[in-house]
Amino acid sequence: MFFKRLEISGFKSFANKTTLDFSLASIRPPGLNESGPPKPGKAGGSAFPSRLDSTKLARSGFSPEARKNTLTVVVGPNGSGKSNIADAIRWAMGEHSLKSLRSKKAEDIIFAGSGKKARLGSAQVTLSFDNSSQKIPLDFAEVTITRKIFRNGESEYLINNSAVRLQDVVDILAKAGISKEGYAVINQGMSDAVLNVTPLERRFILEEAAGVKQYQIKKERSLRKLDSTENNLKNVGALIAEIEPHLRILKRQTDRAQKGEEISRKLKEKHTQLLSWLWKNFQEERETFSRGKNDLGVRMMNVQREVDKISDELKKESDGAKPDARMDEKEEKKSAVSAAINQGEKELLICEARIEIERDRLLQKKIIQSLPVDLAYVREKLADIQKDQDGLMEKMEAIRNLEELAALKETVKKIRERIEILRLDAGKGHVEIRDEKAELAQKESEAKVRDWEKEKSRLDAELNERKNEWESVKKEIAAAVVEQRRSRERFFELEKKLYQKQDELNKFKDCFNEAKIKLAKVEVREEDLIAEINQELRKNPQDLEWDGQAVERESLEKEINRLKFQLEQIGGIDPLVVREYAETRERFDFLTKESADLEKAVLSLKEIIVEMEQKIDKVFAAAFEKINQEFTKYFRIIFGGGNAHLSKINLKSQISNLKTVNGTEEEGETLEATDKENKSQEDKKETGVEIFACPPGKRISHLSMLSGGERSLTSLALLFAIIAYNPPPFAILDEVEAALDEANSRRFGKIISELSENTQFIIITHNRETMRQANLLYGVTMGEEGISKLLSVRLDQVGQDGKIIK
Repeated sequence: MFFKRLEISGFKSFANKTTLDFSLASIRPPGLNESGPPKPGKAGGSAFPSRLDSTKLARSGFSPEARKNTLTVVVGPNGSGKSNIADAIRWAMGEHSLKSLRSKKAEDIIFAGSGKKARLGSAQVTLSFDNSSQKIPLDFAEVTITRKIFRNGESEYLINNSAVRLQDVVDILAKAGISKEGYAVINQGMSDAVLNVTPLERRFILEEAAGVKQYQIKKERSLRKLDSTENNLKNVGALIAEIEPHLRILKRQTDRAQKGEEISRKLKEKHTQLLSWLWKNFQEERETFSRGKNDLGVRMMNVQREVDKISDELKKESDGAKPDARMDEKEEKKSAVSAAINQGEKELLICEARIEIERDRLLQKKIIQSLPVDLAYVREKLADIQKDQDGLMEKMEAIRNLEELAALKETVKKIRERIEILRLDAGKGHVEIRDEKAELAQKESEAKVRDWEKEKSRLDAELNERKNEWESVKKEIAAAVVEQRRSRERFFELEKKLYQKQDELNKFKDCFNEAKIKLAKVEVREEDLIAEINQELRKNPQDLEWDGQAVERESLEKEINRLKFQLEQIGGIDPLVVREYAETRERFDFLTKESADLEKAVLSLKEIIVEMEQKIDKVFAAAFEKINQEFTKYFRIIFGGGNAHLSKINLKSQISNLKTVNGTEEEGETLEATDKENKSQEDKKETGVEIFACPPGKRISHLSMLSGGERSLTSLALLFAIIAYNPPPFAILDEVEAALDEANSRRFGKIISELSENTQFIIITHNRETMRQANLLYGVTMGEEGISKLLSVRLDQVGQDGKIIK
């Protein structure tokens, strides 16, 4: 495992993103950055952001195998921010003590701003490790651990850019032999702290060096789990003690409820047997009544249709038997035709009379044209005749009836007679005279005669037509009278048939109504039976199936009543009691099982704790002896002689202190009982580690008698002993040799050089001797803007004249 790279952004004085690359495999000539060619001594962000290829690396004389014996030194004036690098590493490893980070509040570690740069909202530190050896238990060749913090107090941890918990970071580092509380990061003053702490705290430091951190973590977790488990066990026991009496009461009630359930089950079976049988019989009975009702309904509907049919026919015949309006019309038509015939005959007689008169006039006019010689006589007679003819014409125009027509004929006859007499008189001797007016009048009379003859022909035709029509209407009336008589006979016949069918229909209706009443009674019984089934069985009647077993209804009903009585004797049990018993029983069983599991867990945790303590004690014992030897060795190297060693001492337990303070025997007994449960743990706490150091030529009985320099050297000797025993992958030392003189500084540098064979060192120092041992030198500066910046150089590339060898 190798600490490859440190990236800082916004942490304390490192406002800009700054990268410290500790990997020799990635070192370039000093000052090379991404933005341009090498610029030696240029302050900026990443000192070595890029990588050399294998050819250049081989040419430079470095190989991956030489990475471990590297020593990186960070130098810079006071206040430049170089110690912030150690703080950043410790913070990224999970340190949450603001005092250890030299801060008062969380936001103090975020760049607070300066006169030329505003404050930042977050800080981020990333540690990159080469994990080719798989010392970190992750399947990655390179592992990065990142911690971020924001001004609102939120923070996050990332491993290879995946969010994790703080505990995850602590666990993987502990398994790799690194912890924030250990000796991987030694800040200013921490080297002397090992001499100032109590023997018990000093033991914890040595345990950390012994590599038992993972056992301690497991033990501490087991202790916390044990405490939590014992509390849970106590709570579970209290709950069991509380539940058990109530459970017994619930069990008695549940037993009664179960007995009631058994009776209810039997009662349900009997009810099912009875009701399914009744339902089957009811279905059959209802089917019989329904089928009979349907048959009656069909027959009734057939008769009803016949009744309706006869009623329709009867209605038609009734309409035919009624006085027919058409008969009246025909009678009226017959009367009208008769009147028309009479009128036609009248008009015909008038027309004939007119013709006859006109013919007489023609005849008269011819006689007058052959007059006797006695002209005066003839004229006188003709004047009279003419006067009578004129009167005849006026009467002819005013004629209204046959009587008047007969009188008119008589007058015509008389005029003829008079004309005949006048002719005979004229025969005795006469003279013919031609009269033109008479001739014209004769022509007009002939024309009139022809017209009247035509009119007579027309009147004859119309009269014949009227007579034919009268005969036709007369026949129609006779036929209608016959049809009306036949319709009345059919009407009476249908009326009789309708009465018979209606009587038959009424009988069917009575039977149908009786069937409906019977079916309604069955349906009422159906409702009662369905209600009983729903009440007793809580199921649909259609779901009942009769098993075919014969049922004695009376005995079965007695059995049902007996079971009901037993059920009433038991009384009503709240179903919630059974449910509560089941839930309480389930909870009781769960708690009982939980109690047993907790007891097993307590035993298991105690075994784990004992096992971890045994491992810790075993590893600590071996480590103590080895560290003690190394401590003596390095003390003599640093001081050039003298003697120093570590020793285990027994301390008074807290129990004894409480006994002394309280002075009460009862409390002491209680605490003693508690102490017996954790005897092994208390025994461990009563063992501490004391340091005895005596420089050459002096007699020192206590560490307080050492000078400041001697204390620093002694603490360094113990630090080197711890590192020599269990070399950490890397160690960050922050001005731990500040109090050493030049000779001791050389010794310090020599020891560091030896230890760097197994440990990667990053040292923050002002000491020139330490700088001389460095493979890589970083310089930290701070300008007017108050931001820390880096300068870097590889000392093996610096020539004798101080110039960088390309």
